[in-house]
Formats: sequence, C-alpha cells, structure tokens
Amino acid sequence: MTSQHPATFRSRRHLLREPDGEEQVARLAVAEGWKKVADVPAKRFGSEPRRMVWEMAAGFFLTYVRDRKLRTAYIVMTSRTTGDLGPYESWITACGLPLCGDDDLLRAIAEASTTEEKGRSLVRAGIGAPLNPDNRYSQEFIESVSDASPEVRKSGIMAIGHAEWAPFRELLDAVAQQDPDARVRSLAKRMSTAFGEAGVGDA
Repeated sequence: MTSQHPATFRSRRHLLREPDGEEQVARLAVAEGWKKVADVPAKRFGSEPRRMVWEMAAGFFLTYVRDRKLRTAYIVMTSRTTGDLGPYESWITACGLPLCGDDDLLRAIAEASTTEEKGRSLVRAGIGAPLNPDNRYSQEFIESVSDASPEVRKSGIMAIGHAEWAPFRELLDAVAQQDPDARVRSLAKRMSTAFGEAGVGDA
C-alpha cells in the first residue's frame, strides 16, 4: 500500500487510571523539559478528543488524549524515524504516572454490571491492548461479537478496530455478513474496510 505520508511508528497506548490525567502528564513534560508542539482542545459534544503533544527528543513524541465520551485518557509515543520505542516505553511506564495494566482492563470487562459498562470496558481494552495479539484480549473480543446485546457487539467491533490486529479482519467480514442487526453489520463492514485501507491483514 502506498501512502502520501511517512509511516508513523507508535507504542502501545497506555490508559491512565483516571479519566483526566492532563495535569499529571503536563507536569511531567515540564519537569523533563519537553517542547509542546500541539495543543488541541476537544470539540463540542465530544466529537473529537482533547489532544496534547510534546517532543521528548528529536523525532520522538508523546501524545496525551482525553476522550470524554469514553471517560478515557491515555498516552502514546510515536516516531516517524524508527519503530524502536522500547526505551521510551520502559521509561514512561516506570515514571510514576498512574497507568492501567492488562489485569485492570480485562477485569473491568469481567466485572461490568450493565451493558453500558461492558461496552465502555471493551472499547477501553481495545484502545489499551498490546501491539501484538494477546489471547486474553482476543477471547474477550471474540465473545463480545456473539453477545446477546447489539450494543455490546458494536463495542466489541470498536475494540477490535482500536486493537488493529490482523487476524481479526476475517472475523469482521463474517460479522458484516451474518450479524442479525443491520447496525452491527454496517459497523463491521466499515471497520473491515478501514483495516483494508490501512493494510491491516493484507498478506
């Protein structure tokens, strides 16, 4: 697949324990002397999330994102020059920010008591999922697209979309054809198309 823009390598997205950790992240950036290169306020009605970007070192960036609709805030590191973000990721996970771990994200799905909570927990898990497929997450995502609630199934598709794991493209195609709810089928089709446009799952 060709692109007009250089490839951007990213770390895993690290979800903050609180839905708004902007002050903590900004304080860390100031303490480290990072240069702020973008500060984008959220759009009205939550259509676009809050976003702040700092340059950690030449060509390496840390982005803070807050999504009010999902009650979620996370940080992610990116580079357009190298995929070797390991040292930065190790540092950021050890610097004292209150980050969610795998157990936190997966437990939230298991302990959800309402359809709304389960859906939000699934999407949060998709956002914070590892870069490579993980069976613990895969099991939750697969089960979600067979849930009795179409809202949960839609959230499962959104989670799969955030995770961007190639093996799920076939599942999206199956849901797009077989789900009994037209809204779920439509979402799965759009997500599969997005995977295709991004080259996710191409041989």
